[in-house]
Amino acid sequence: MKNNKQKKEIKPTTTLILSGRANSKQNTLVNPPISKGSTVTFKNVKQMRESIATKHSQNLTYGRFGSETTFKFEKAITSLEGGYTTVATSSGTSAIIASLISTLKNGDHILMADSAYGAAKFATKNILKKMGIYFTFYNPLIGKNISKLIQKNTKVIYLESPGSLTFEMQDLPLIIDIAKKNKCITIMDNTWATPLYFKPIKFGVDISIQSATKYINGHSDSMLGTITANKKLAENIRETTHSLGSCPGPEDVYLGLRGLKTLNVRLKQHRNNAHKIIEWLIKQKEVDSILYPAYEKFKGYNIWKRDFLGASGLFGVTLKPIKLQKINKMLNNLNLFNMGFSWGGYESLIIPVEPEKDRKTYEWKYNYRTLRIHAGLEDADDLIEDLKYGFETLRKN
Repeated sequence: MKNNKQKKEIKPTTTLILSGRANSKQNTLVNPPISKGSTVTFKNVKQMRESIATKHSQNLTYGRFGSETTFKFEKAITSLEGGYTTVATSSGTSAIIASLISTLKNGDHILMADSAYGAAKFATKNILKKMGIYFTFYNPLIGKNISKLIQKNTKVIYLESPGSLTFEMQDLPLIIDIAKKNKCITIMDNTWATPLYFKPIKFGVDISIQSATKYINGHSDSMLGTITANKKLAENIRETTHSLGSCPGPEDVYLGLRGLKTLNVRLKQHRNNAHKIIEWLIKQKEVDSILYPAYEKFKGYNIWKRDFLGASGLFGVTLKPIKLQKINKMLNNLNLFNMGFSWGGYESLIIPVEPEKDRKTYEWKYNYRTLRIHAGLEDADDLIEDLKYGFETLRKN
């Protein structure tokens, strides 16, 4: 910043704009150039050996450990998250797996929310199991009773709030406190809220994960993940991630840096559109419930309001008993809402989901009647008109 006398801490939304920028005192482009390459050359043996010794500390050593573009992005995320350091990965899933492998070893036990992202549960049931790591999935609404599930070898508690597909809100301060008392590491997937609306590290979480493919990028044109850790775990996280070969491409990292600049304004529009769509949905006779933390009648609303600073544009809706063929026909006849597996981009999406097939600790009663909706950046009235047409299709014999 040009005004060196300004001592007041700047707001996160200003941090988004300043992060990753070049030195403003020099004549330079506003956006940093893309730095790409694999091989780095050194002037002499001493410099090469010094570089190798610090290869996991954001020094230019070899392409797999990051480029100047990567380092700018990682520092920008760290500043936003409030953590000690961040390592960029090739996807949100790679961030999950690197975090798990870096904190668990043969004989350890992990507690994972039953509402966690499917890839996290798959990795636990398959990859971790093959490594001799034990696991227990817990009901995300377990609260203080999670202490009853902690074993002598429990090393990690894996959190995701709101939950994937079903949006349950966990009492994070309570669970984090229990984890600390039992010397358990906490890992949290915070993709839904982004660091703008919730900062896991400041709440005491040890590792915060983002699928930067989604809101951070915001344009559905890159694959990217981030892991932000506290000081104690930072070195191990970076070394493990690099050893797994999880390196994002420089263009993807650049798109992540670009996306950060508009994250604040995009999230506001996503949220506003979601609210308007929900207001229309709750008036439809076919709708049973809305799964959205910022919706006042949602079970987790009070926790969301207490702990979070905002809400994004992703939510769920459950329908009353309707034939599956009718639901499919409705989805097939929408124009503005596309069907796609990701979310967080500028486009609106809607997909049928089946959490009943993957929940083991509680019953999901809306069999084949749950939809996940991502409110994009289109005009909300146009999106509602599209849904009106879809519901008219739903009502036809």
